[in-house]
Amino acid sequence: MSKAPLYPSADEVTIFWNENQRVPAFRLRLKRPSSAHLSCLIDQWEVRLEMSDRFGALLKMPGYLFPGRAKLQQASSSATALWKATQLRLLFPDANKMWDVTGGSGIDTWGFEQVGMHCWVTEPNQDLAALHRHNAGILGTDRQVIECTAEAYQPPHAFDLIYADPSRMDLHGQRVYHPADCHPNPLTELDRWLSFAPWILLKLSPMVDPDAALKWFPTCHQLWTLSMKREVKEVLLLIGRKKPATEVQRHAVDVHPDGAENYHFILDQSVSASSLGEPKTYLYDPDAALVAARALPSLAVRFALTPLHPEARLLTSDVLVTDFPGRIFQVVALHPPFQGEWPQGASVVVRGFPEKAETIRKRMKLKENTEHYLIATYWGDNIKGFIQARRMTP
Repeated sequence: MSKAPLYPSADEVTIFWNENQRVPAFRLRLKRPSSAHLSCLIDQWEVRLEMSDRFGALLKMPGYLFPGRAKLQQASSSATALWKATQLRLLFPDANKMWDVTGGSGIDTWGFEQVGMHCWVTEPNQDLAALHRHNAGILGTDRQVIECTAEAYQPPHAFDLIYADPSRMDLHGQRVYHPADCHPNPLTELDRWLSFAPWILLKLSPMVDPDAALKWFPTCHQLWTLSMKREVKEVLLLIGRKKPATEVQRHAVDVHPDGAENYHFILDQSVSASSLGEPKTYLYDPDAALVAARALPSLAVRFALTPLHPEARLLTSDVLVTDFPGRIFQVVALHPPFQGEWPQGASVVVRGFPEKAETIRKRMKLKENTEHYLIATYWGDNIKGFIQARRMTP
């Protein structure tokens, strides 16, 4: 007697999705199981309903299955996974064997396989390990899945590269960001990993300060702050066995949902902070990856802009720079805090100002307007005020 299949077929997933698109999730969970695969089908339904922007490329692949939503919170998107894989292939064109020490959801593993990497994956969770094997079969790859912790695995051979995305959830279910609190702990495992491969690509929390990361990992050679749709998604470190001979190369990158680069900005480490100034004709609000990467001094020099204030994270100029990576505003007027006429309403943006945007909106009785803006910030010698501005069309 043949065993029942472990997972639903691609047709079952499609039929379940088509039949239940408008059914609330809690009702699906309460349904009497009409299939042994109900729980897995609901997982696929939730990914399609709530995470289609993150996993679009994989959702189009018949038979590919995702773990439950809870196990996808830290997962890379298909876009960032493809970007990482492409970047590694450019840096290491001859690399072939990779150890993915933290298999997890498998999104990054898929990305590396797309550029020809042969992956060995350690994953201690039995369900996730089984899903890795299923998806490897769907993809037709030779992925080797080892069901154990990264700490317990003794590789039988060396690798060209190691990839690590340590879990940022502690034993109490609380989110952490410092690598010492992650599992496995890259600070303690690093030397062992480097005994098996000359290079490690380490993914850290988007909350990590890049300057702090370089102190934690002094043999880092390159650091990327990676964002998508103006939101920082990952901080990535390329770590070697020895310290770099020159200064660490730092990048700020924003990607499209298909993994292609929107921009790739390399920071100029020799640039010092520029003198501060008052708002001029145009105001520039850098993308999140650039702010997080500490790229404002480099941006100021690259585009001949003047910073407003360290707390503002805004730049200004009398010249319109159309290719600036971020939002551009045309300054209409400057006002003391909580003054000025705002007949058309405004969207409120706070940059270093002590009051929250909602507090300002209520006090000023502003209706929302996505063309006109009230920017509450500082400029020059600690001048605090409101900038009345109009958003420039991209």
